Parts: sequence; structure tokens; C-alpha cells
Amino acid sequence: MVVLLSRIKEKGLRISLEAEKLLENEPFEEQILNEILSLDKVFIEKEDIEKAINKAKKAYVEVKRQSSFRALAREYSPDLKIIHQRDITGKSRTEGKVNDFVEYFKNRYSRLARLLRKSNHKYPEIGLEDVKKMNGERGKIIAMITEKRETKKGNLFLEIEDLTGAFKVVISKSDEKLFEKAQKIILDDVIAIYGKILDAFIICEDFEWPDLPITREKKLSENNLATVYLSDIHFGSRYHLEGYLEQFLLWIEGKNGSEELASKVKYILIAGDLVDGIGIYPNQEKELIVTDVYKQYELFNDFVERIPDYIEIVSIPGNHDAVRRGEPCPALEKEMVHPRVHNLGNPATAVIEGITHTLYHGTSMDSMISALGHLSYKKPEKVMEEFLKRRHLSPIYGGNLIIPEHIDYLVLEEEPDIFHVGHIHKNGYGYYRGTLMINSGTFQDRTEFQIKQGHVPTPGMVPVYEMKTGRLKTLNFAGG
Repeated sequence: MVVLLSRIKEKGLRISLEAEKLLENEPFEEQILNEILSLDKVFIEKEDIEKAINKAKKAYVEVKRQSSFRALAREYSPDLKIIHQRDITGKSRTEGKVNDFVEYFKNRYSRLARLLRKSNHKYPEIGLEDVKKMNGERGKIIAMITEKRETKKGNLFLEIEDLTGAFKVVISKSDEKLFEKAQKIILDDVIAIYGKILDAFIICEDFEWPDLPITREKKLSENNLATVYLSDIHFGSRYHLEGYLEQFLLWIEGKNGSEELASKVKYILIAGDLVDGIGIYPNQEKELIVTDVYKQYELFNDFVERIPDYIEIVSIPGNHDAVRRGEPCPALEKEMVHPRVHNLGNPATAVIEGITHTLYHGTSMDSMISALGHLSYKKPEKVMEEFLKRRHLSPIYGGNLIIPEHIDYLVLEEEPDIFHVGHIHKNGYGYYRGTLMINSGTFQDRTEFQIKQGHVPTPGMVPVYEMKTGRLKTLNFAGG
């Protein structure tokens, strides 16, 4: 205390007797002196010393806490399996010819029809080539919707096709419950139709989408580990929120609260738009601070360098990334992305600690929201539910650019335990028939385009899933 008082007086400062007493037996001399010298005053009072002591103690506790951080996840080997047959990377063979489109739709129909055949029903399945032979009988028809409109009498009229022919379906407005359900039918849906067959059309009594099973057992991990879900970081944009991302990085290093949860993080999944890209929309250059796409990816790779080396990182591209715009998208070129990243296509499937994840950037969410009036950008999980119901990630052909591969990589044959999507910059969560749906938000501020569209993003919010307990927690790094 004597030394500290002497140093204070050497600086030409005076100190009250009450303030002197507070300095007895205080071990944080250097920190307290620095706090006192930062004050713009000559006479130091009791209140000044109290504040200086509190700040010094707080800083000491913070340093001690940081140095004692122990990453539980470091003690575990990764359990990560990529399902490569679900990834288009290195397998694109289409030339965009008529035959490619035919093969694409045949593949989509056949695989969704296979899912629809799993459901039992009292009516026999009938192909459309034989439908007129069944006049007056009831049957099950699996078909794709090619036209949907309302008749003059207010009924719903559908044109349908399967691999053998085409026919017509009528859904009566008098069946209010069915009619309301049918409002959610969209073009290119593949559905099972149950009804009475007449010479000119089928009178629909019910229908169903491929859908997920109603009941499924929730999968949990044996290891007490956690997964972080990110998307839409947009490096290179002048709206990129570097401060928010810095707060996230401090947290993952055990320096920003919630240390117990941070210590469990073994995996980070990124659902696209790593960078803002170049030439994605008109006049984009006005909203960029980095106009070289390679340098944008250098910023992303610098971010990866900051993530502790025991954490596995999986990423897919989005519509702003340097890949083809049409889906499915191959992975980014290897030289663009840090070698420690599991660099996959969009969409992709990975099994993490026994839990199946489907990752999709989510570009087709725009066309789904436009087509179905009950959907909105405010609740992305409701849009994701419609994907799962249809077992397809871009059901409306033409609403979102789709490349006609001979295999439709957008069909959801698997039953994902976790469905992770980005794109609309809005956090959203929900369960649908045993699948946890996560839309992970963004690290980009509200852009001029979003303001015009009325979008309100939720930047800096990061979902973290504890795989042993099944708990999902959202951390808010906004304001960093």
C-alpha cells in the first residue's frame, strides 16, 4: 500500500484519507494505479478508489476464468460421416438437353412415388394408362401436378401425370376440410390421390404428400458434445457484422461467457453464403468493401484459422458463393476454402455422432413463400416444414433454378434428425414429425434490398445443439 501511495503522489495527485484506507492490503496495485491515472482529476476520493478496485478485481477474475477454460470436446475423436451419394460434387453429367429434363422428372417422380407406396390404403394403386378401365371404381393414383386452377363453380381442378399417362382430378368445395388442405397443393407436387374414378376425371376423396413418418424415435449422442449452426456470414459485404462474429469467436475460445457450453462444441455446420460474392445482383459492387472474391474467401479462411483445431467444420455453398447458381450445387473449388473444412455441395447429408443432418442453403424458400399464402419470411421453420412434407427441397420447378441431372439430388429420401437451412437471415426453430428444423440466421446487417422487401433479419444469433440431452440453445452475440 505504501508503494502504491507513493506512486500516486509522484504523479502529482492528492488522495483523501478515506481513500487511503481502502488501499490497505489490496494486491492489484498496477491495475488500480492505471485506473486512477485514467481519471481526469487531481484529487482522488473514496468513490474513485472503490471503482478502481472493482474494475481490477473484475479483470483478474476474467483473466483467471479464461486461463482455466478446458475444452471437453478436445478429448473426443470426431464421429463424422459424409453421405457422398447425396452430394452432386464431381458427378454432374447433364448437358441441359430435352432428354436430361425427361430423365430428371422421371427420377424425381419414381423416388417420391416409392415413398408414397409405403403408406397402406384400402384402395388399389392404378396407373393413369389404365385409369379409364376403372370407371366407377375407387383407386389410389400417384401422380405429379402439372396444372392447378379453380373452376367456375369454385371447385379445384388438377391436371396430373405419371409415367404412363395424364388425367384430371376434381376436389369439391363442399368438402371444406379437404378443400382447405388442397389449397397447399403446388405445381410439380408428387402426391397420392384417393378417390372415385369417372370417365372424364377423378373425384378426390383424400390425398397425401410423401411426408415423414408420424412417429420416430429421437436420436441422441452418447458423448456430451455440441454442434453450432451458422449461415450467411457474407464476408466482403459492407453490411458484414465483424464485431458480432468476433464475439462468437471469443465465446468458442471460452472467453465470452457460457464456458460449459462452449467447452462441448465439437462441430460447426455452415449452411452457405460464406462470402457476399461478386455480381450476384445489380449494383452489388456499391455494397462491397472487398471486390475481389478470392480475397473474400481469404477472410473466411482467416475466420477458420481462429476456430480451435479440435472442432470439425462442415460447410456448403449458397447462392452468393462462387459456384453455379442452379441447384444442386457442387462444392467450392478446393483452393478457395481452408483445407480443414469439410467442403461439401448444396444440399448435403452428414451423420454426426449418429445423428443425421441434412444441410441446404435454402434458395427455394423464396418460391415456396410466394406460392403458399400461409408462409412468410418471419417463420422460416414453417417453410422448412413444407419441404419435409413433400420430401423435396425445391418442389416448384422454375421457381428456383434447378439443373436437370439424371438423379434428383433435392429429393429427401432420408429422414433427417436435424434439418439445417439458411438463406433468409432469420432464426427459426421447430419440430416436425421428429425432425428438428433450424434456420440459423446471419452475420450480415439489414441490407437495402431487405429493407425494400420488408425482411427483418436476426443477426448475431447462433443456435447450439447439445447432442446428448437434445437441448437447443440460442446465443445472442448482437451488439459486439
